[in-house]
Amino acid sequence: GGNVLIGQNRVSVDIQTQFANPIKSNIFSLLEEYGINIKENLVLDKSCGKVNVQQNMGIFRMAVPMDYPFIPVVTSFNSDEIIVSGIEQYQVMFPSEISIDSEVTNIDVYPLFTSSNQSSIMTGYYNLNPDPQANPILTQLRDKGKLLAVRAAINNTNNGKLNNIIAISDSKFISDNGLGTSSENHIFLLNAIDYLLGDQELIALRSREITTRPLQELDNTSKTTWKWINMLLPSILIIVFGIFRFRLERKRSDFLEEQYG
Repeated sequence: GGNVLIGQNRVSVDIQTQFANPIKSNIFSLLEEYGINIKENLVLDKSCGKVNVQQNMGIFRMAVPMDYPFIPVVTSFNSDEIIVSGIEQYQVMFPSEISIDSEVTNIDVYPLFTSSNQSSIMTGYYNLNPDPQANPILTQLRDKGKLLAVRAAINNTNNGKLNNIIAISDSKFISDNGLGTSSENHIFLLNAIDYLLGDQELIALRSREITTRPLQELDNTSKTTWKWINMLLPSILIIVFGIFRFRLERKRSDFLEEQYG
């Protein structure tokens, strides 16, 4: 009869040992009763955070930042949901895909945010190595976005009230040893709490704050196009300017020749 916010991974991961193991818990069967199914997999996204990897640089060994698709940076939000209103970016760590069971009665489940359209799924054997040469799936991120957070609206037939469950497939999205330093994650948490308490006016005020402004991701075709534009356009402008100056000087020379020749 109440409201609840749940952050729950489906796979337990130790990034130091690169060991992953599926979590066994009855919380997943409980969520399934409300139309929320957290699948036993890991979602990878090309739009992601970075980890420091030790690499040999000549005689030195240095920590080099490297993209880590297991830490998706989410930029695709459901604009119809006020909970994610005003958020441009959100981070999750080792999330799993969520599927919605539309056949559950008296319950409507709405997506909150998804990974980008350059995603993939890892299941069964979990290779957590951040090096693309040792982990080929990191170069094969071409799937459509995967659902990572939802809101389930429960129509309580006993008392006529509407209750809500907000579920994110990441149990460390706000913890100190997870992504608790992300200001966007704090805003999402505050929005979710206000929504569950019925204070949607506070969410509207908070959404006016300026947060991050992530750069727009371009596909490979667009990147190649802009690369050639940046290479050729300056040269073309210089040639056009040179031709214009040449014709201007020639016209001036002809005029002087007519006057004093």
